[in-house]
Amino acid sequence: MKPEKISLSIWSKGLIGSILLVMAFVSSCEYLNVEPESDLVEEEFWKKTEDIEAVLAATYDAFRETSLASFVWGELRADMATFTGDVNRDYISIKAVNIKANNSKIEWKGYYNTINLANTILFYAPRIQEIDKTFTQEIKDGIEAEAIFLRSLSYFYLVRVWKDVPLVLQPSVSDTVDLFPPKSEEQVVIRQIISDLEEARDKAFVTKFYDNPVYFKGRANKFSVMALLADVYLWNQQYDKCVAYCDSLIRENQYFRLMATLDWFTMFYPGNSMESIFEIQFSAVINQINPIHYDLLPIARTRQVGLSNTAQSIFTDDLDIRKCGTSPVWKYVGASQDFKTVRQASEEDAHFIYYRLADIYLMKAEALIELNRITEANEILRTIAERAAQPYEVLTSRDKLREYVLSERARELAFEGKRWFDLLRYAKRNQFEKKNYLIEVLLQGSDIKQRPVYRARLIDTMSYYLPIPENDILFNPNLRQNPYYDR
Repeated sequence: MKPEKISLSIWSKGLIGSILLVMAFVSSCEYLNVEPESDLVEEEFWKKTEDIEAVLAATYDAFRETSLASFVWGELRADMATFTGDVNRDYISIKAVNIKANNSKIEWKGYYNTINLANTILFYAPRIQEIDKTFTQEIKDGIEAEAIFLRSLSYFYLVRVWKDVPLVLQPSVSDTVDLFPPKSEEQVVIRQIISDLEEARDKAFVTKFYDNPVYFKGRANKFSVMALLADVYLWNQQYDKCVAYCDSLIRENQYFRLMATLDWFTMFYPGNSMESIFEIQFSAVINQINPIHYDLLPIARTRQVGLSNTAQSIFTDDLDIRKCGTSPVWKYVGASQDFKTVRQASEEDAHFIYYRLADIYLMKAEALIELNRITEANEILRTIAERAAQPYEVLTSRDKLREYVLSERARELAFEGKRWFDLLRYAKRNQFEKKNYLIEVLLQGSDIKQRPVYRARLIDTMSYYLPIPENDILFNPNLRQNPYYDR
């Protein structure tokens, strides 16, 4: 077994029993249907460093379970991927602009399970420090930073997919937890994310796991926190701060570098490359098959996700390595950059990359364009294009540069769960100045006969966010449905 195939969930074999105990008590229930726990867990658990490490491992496991959702919400409503087949019927309804709150695929419980576990870590960490003297301040700070990162990344997905969401900062084990939290406005959640991450940045491990790529790439550290901060600041149109964090990461060239053209595919097979900043690990050895693979991209039958006509036009050169031959699906099913060797059945465990250095370069370029630093933006875009063995022509128009960076992100980060969020960020700038662009993208998946009706409805910007899951509305009297779906 190659070292890069080791899963984070087995970073300590002695934790497995504890993880099962914690998962049973803390995260087995769906969010908004979680009652405060009895004193049993507190009396029998939460006494030593190994206990909190077990919950941290469980938190990564919970977040791993959201990887399929993160892929789908990043690609489904965008214009790069097609979704076909009976297995994707509910996804296809969403892509067809036929979205209902009772759609079985619309659920946020995975993100809230992760949040609840992270909250539990933050709640009990001070108690363990009082009991176990081996739980040093450095270890406590590092683990808390990991919990904050996973909670913050979960909330970042929630606000980009649902916009206004319940902001819960106490675990279900606390007597003070509000069982019926109302929604918080997107900006309230974003401010919380930023505040938390700025704190976590100074607490996080830096190079503690550098000698073990599985941990260094698969456990959140200072660099992961900085990458997420850059992304959040870009989303929040705080461009100077986005550039500052991107610069800080780019300067860390002893830890991260863009992979050479000939080594580009090593980011995806075997993974944990020098370009990667944070990726969730899977291991077929312990039956962890990437759900993107077995749910959407089965090798044994027709693939359920493919490259759209729009995506074909975005890849202007069929030799662009980022097209992966015929489709970026290859990132999950392939085992070589010649785009011929398929992963074996025992290798259906491609990691899911959340942040890599090329993404950081392109975030910086986008922010520089908004800051009118055109020359610098062109330099970065040239670097990324030439790495893919593609020509680059200098652009001087900000609007043309905006369009180019959007297309370049589509090429570089194809099928990495980024496209919809890029389109939404592009459209919402300046009070949804580019709303019509997003409407045209959404209409591509709809019934041609219904498009005039849908076009009129999609003027409402709340249509770009999903409805709150119906079951949560029924359970929580304080939740209010996204008004677009409540008419």
